[in-house]
Amino acid sequence: MSHRSFPPLPPEVVTFAESGLSLLVGTRDEDLIPDSVRAVGIKIWPGSSQLTVYLPAATSARAVANARATRQIAVTLSYPPTHRTIQIKGTVREVREAGADDRPVIEEYIGAFAEVLCSVGLSRQLTRRVTRWPALAVDVEMVEVFAQTPGPGAGDRMSSS
Repeated sequence: MSHRSFPPLPPEVVTFAESGLSLLVGTRDEDLIPDSVRAVGIKIWPGSSQLTVYLPAATSARAVANARATRQIAVTLSYPPTHRTIQIKGTVREVREAGADDRPVIEEYIGAFAEVLCSVGLSRQLTRRVTRWPALAVDVEMVEVFAQTPGPGAGDRMSSS
């Protein structure tokens, strides 16, 4: 993975990223052993080349240890009704305990995710029971962004235009 920052995400992709998508975080340890964990929120920073992804403390110990050790992370964002998917690879800048200012982002995400999953037949109540607090916030500088929607363009690197 290169260490240059990704240009700003287009506004449409920022809106997509913050719209209640399925969020999975992939990491690996120093021996290249992978780990995946469901995230419980995302926030794109002003300037659109950095983000914070939120991980529930109860399920993310390995992912957090990997992120701290390798400083590499992949965040996969997918919209279940259409399977539109992007993957953001980045460099971990900081892992911290999520604070009171972060909690509204997480709660808003869970509410939006519950609505998206309800549209494909899952109960809102079930989604709202997802363990989310306490959470850890992982601040990430975007390095590469890929289109991952199934079809001919899957795996193509995206540009900021």
